[in-house]
Amino acid sequence: MISGQVGSLVYLLGFGLAFVVTAAITPAIRKIALDHGIVDHPDLGGRKIHRRPIAYLGGVAIFVGFLAAVSVFMPFGRQLAALLTGCAILVLVGVIDDIRGLRAPVKLLFQFVAAGVALAGGIGITTITNPLGGEINLEAWKFAVNVGSFHFHISPIANGLSLLWMVGVANTINFLDGLDGLASGVSGIAAVVMFALAVGPKVNQPITALLAIILAGAAFGFLPYHFYPAKIFMGDSGAYFLGLCLAMLAIYSGAKLATALLVLGFPIIDASWAAIRRIAKRTSPFKADRKHFHHLLLDVGLSQRQAVLVLYVVSAAFGLVALTAGSFTKLIALITLVFLVGISIAALVFKTRQIERRAH
Repeated sequence: MISGQVGSLVYLLGFGLAFVVTAAITPAIRKIALDHGIVDHPDLGGRKIHRRPIAYLGGVAIFVGFLAAVSVFMPFGRQLAALLTGCAILVLVGVIDDIRGLRAPVKLLFQFVAAGVALAGGIGITTITNPLGGEINLEAWKFAVNVGSFHFHISPIANGLSLLWMVGVANTINFLDGLDGLASGVSGIAAVVMFALAVGPKVNQPITALLAIILAGAAFGFLPYHFYPAKIFMGDSGAYFLGLCLAMLAIYSGAKLATALLVLGFPIIDASWAAIRRIAKRTSPFKADRKHFHHLLLDVGLSQRQAVLVLYVVSAAFGLVALTAGSFTKLIALITLVFLVGISIAALVFKTRQIERRAH
């Protein structure tokens, strides 16, 4: 587990450097993308909202800003190397996908590779908090493997849950990236909440807190260019990076898993609903459509800015609950969130169908 001591000024400097570097290089990245035709073209009448070509590769700027601050302020070690390597793999895969396009199975394979690198570097879920008290040790179920002179242990439940969590959150942020500023803003809010939790006395992981606030700086440094009307999109490279990094940050403490579930609650529920909806129609769960929660908000009359700000408030509100509540209260809050999002989706679907009937 990442550990160590950090002065208060270092948090501010880490956030500031990540913010400034990301904000400074984003225009240059945008120019490169436009010069080489690496843009997202509109599809009038389709699922896309924008009406003009928008530059891709914003994720590269976010990653570079994050990497710059990490290089200056973070102590290097095995876990940090694993985190950076896993993130770099997904940034590269995302860039290739933004430029040339990759099939969903190929992207999913590399997501598991990146998560596997993180797991091999010691970033994995070993315990989870029991809402009724105590912890559940997931490594209690493990077995030894001997291959020649190599001896190691495999924990199927812990390792499988870790891989699914990291890949799941990476795809959740990617699914969330459907409105200008939504994914970068919610990711930044989530990182700030994780920082507040890690720097507090209950968790007291200063280096983890520093990593979280650096990630927030990079996300918010990109936001001025990503907020409506967007000048550049983060693309898969940015969404995968932010998602994987948030997932790994949450792993450093079982308490932060619950926090991540709350602050990212609505996109996780929305992503799950999207996957179930698509599978029920016998299509790929990764096939994009225009029926996400944020799209429904647009369909009932909200502007892009209004829809994004509403979802910022939802993330921040449940993040605040996660910071102030105990384990059992977090469970109740999570159940409440699932109920509220489910009711909201049902109400929005009903409202949009009414609007469509009136239009015809």
